[in-house]
Amino acid sequence: MDVSGKPVSGYAPEDAALLCGVGRLVCAWTMLEQSLEAKIGMLRDAMGDVRTVGARTRPTMTKLMTELRTMVAMRDRRNASALTEISAIERDMQRIDRFRALIIQGFQQPEPGGFACRDPRNNQVHVSLEQLDAEISALEEIAQRLLSV
Repeated sequence: MDVSGKPVSGYAPEDAALLCGVGRLVCAWTMLEQSLEAKIGMLRDAMGDVRTVGARTRPTMTKLMTELRTMVAMRDRRNASALTEISAIERDMQRIDRFRALIIQGFQQPEPGGFACRDPRNNQVHVSLEQLDAEISALEEIAQRLLSV
């Protein structure tokens, strides 16, 4: 039985869009994290708090969202619309994070129009390049929504 996988250098030129898309997904998630940290920093400045975000260790997205929710609740005590938007953003982020984990942890091989992954239950899932692009666009939109909260 041959268990040696195909080396990355062996991918065909037509797989370049796939590899680029996966890289864009990772970058878009990192940009979302940076947008969230920037938003929390702006709120801290506005409230007179000069601590930096994650001074000792890098906080998780969950901790950052909890801090954002708390700060917005203090800022907008009578206006629940911002908290409603934060909840909607969190749901979208969780959905995309599950998708991101599927791609990063479950990637199997390129397939026509996309690639094969294995989900946490070991089911084979086909992810299209269009689906990957849609999730990347959704991440970029979430970053903008975070900054406008």
